[in-house]
Amino acid sequence: MDGVNAEVARIFAAKEERRKALARLPFPEKVRAVIELQKMAATILRARGKIVRPWNVRATSEKNPSASKASPTKS
Repeated sequence: MDGVNAEVARIFAAKEERRKALARLPFPEKVRAVIELQKMAATILRARGKIVRPWNVRATSEKNPSASKASPTKS
């Protein structure tokens, strides 16, 4: 039984490390990861007949290129 407990402990430790690594990612990388997850889920949902549309960050930034820039403050 000890081998099972050691394996479970290893799995939980790896899971915690993965969470920490994801937490250290810059925000744009986190958004990319969410979009990839949306694309994977969209494939399954479309097969079930659902209408889904993952985020399109490029389309958003092209429509409003100044959205990512800070607006100047008035003095």
